[in-house]
Amino acid sequence: MPLRYRKHIRLPDHDYTKGAYFVTLGTRPRMQVFGRIIGTDASARMELNAVGGIVDDCWRAIPDHFPHVRLHEMQIMPDHVHAILQLDHRIVHGTVQATQWVAGTDAVGGSRRIANGPRRGSLAAIIGAFKSETTKRVNRLNDTPARSLWQPNYYERAIREHNCEWGRIAQYIAENPKNWR
Repeated sequence: MPLRYRKHIRLPDHDYTKGAYFVTLGTRPRMQVFGRIIGTDASARMELNAVGGIVDDCWRAIPDHFPHVRLHEMQIMPDHVHAILQLDHRIVHGTVQATQWVAGTDAVGGSRRIANGPRRGSLAAIIGAFKSETTKRVNRLNDTPARSLWQPNYYERAIREHNCEWGRIAQYIAENPKNWR
């Protein structure tokens, strides 16, 4: 079977250890596993089930594992999650240590090695740790070892502060339940 090429959607020269980001994470293959929308129009809201509760708990725990991250607006939908995260790069450089979610990669057997994967403290490392932990917990809950919960990638947009983009994105996230199909 030939290897499939996966397009890299991240900006090659962008520093993903700082800034604010609008992220969207989708389930694989758009399975509605986090709960259901109750109500219509302005009264619509998301009712989380046990799986949605795991996702919510893990999302809110991100600053416990990555102290340089501030969480802002977030909405769990039946088959995806929208959120705004803010990364403070001043904390990343030199003070962020490995946590129970992310193991250190600096030393193996006394010799230094180059870490594979995303840069420690970067948006990709944070999202990767979140997706990994939620998948493990959901699989434990459902007794479904090795089942994928998330799509392989995620959507991210760097938020520009100079044109009121944050407010528009925050409103979009808040109104997402009322706009559900």
